[in-house]
Amino acid sequence: MGALNGKVAIVTGSGAGLGRGIAQQLAEAGASVAVLEIDSESADVAAKELSETGVTARAYPMDVSQRAEVDDVFATVASDFGRLDIVVNNAGISRVGPHTQDVTDEDWHDSIAVMQTGVFYCMRAAGRIMLPQGSGSVVNISSIRGFSPNAGRMTYCAPKAAVIMMTRVAAAEWAPQGVRVNAIAPGVLRTPMWDADVARGAIDEEFYLDVVPMHRLGLPSEVGKLVVFLCSEDAAYITGSVHTIDGALTSIPAG
Repeated sequence: MGALNGKVAIVTGSGAGLGRGIAQQLAEAGASVAVLEIDSESADVAAKELSETGVTARAYPMDVSQRAEVDDVFATVASDFGRLDIVVNNAGISRVGPHTQDVTDEDWHDSIAVMQTGVFYCMRAAGRIMLPQGSGSVVNISSIRGFSPNAGRMTYCAPKAAVIMMTRVAAAEWAPQGVRVNAIAPGVLRTPMWDADVARGAIDEEFYLDVVPMHRLGLPSEVGKLVVFLCSEDAAYITGSVHTIDGALTSIPAG
């Protein structure tokens, strides 16, 4: 018996990368999974592969930055599955490199739209379903860059910091109704987004392998296992918390 048998989970941006790893761990714990992904092709592939674990998985094309899409898809998922127990707000984009004075309007607006406004839309939609049923768990994927700044990442650090505060506000509001809200702040992870930034020279991977005390990158599956715990009954008294998973990177003095 899995820790999440009978539960229904939404994971945004779960067609690939970190979201895909999170969805896999939720499925292995017994949860049915709604794959919400702007790339419909990857969503279909992910849903098919997740179904092979023995749970129900369905793909739902959706852009988290579009309010009407979010509201419609959340309502459809709750109708299709009969309930909604878990929402993981993972969808993100990466614009690394320009310092603040060189950040374009486009990069700023795109990043805020996906990683702050999109998280808000999905939290609001989740709350409107979970609060009336008196139960539910929301996990927002922030980042160590939400509290540990990094040059050239204004458009990433700012929304990730906002997600931490949004998590805490909603947790306090929703606790009396039995809905929990937590955040996870991963460090450097081996994902396609990371590999793409390394390939174009925006990130020096060897630097991080040297500076991270564990001398390795984290894995999406490791974040996924933390999500499973936070959404299980074992974490019933945990809400409003931010859980760092970074191999001790932010525990060492800045060099």
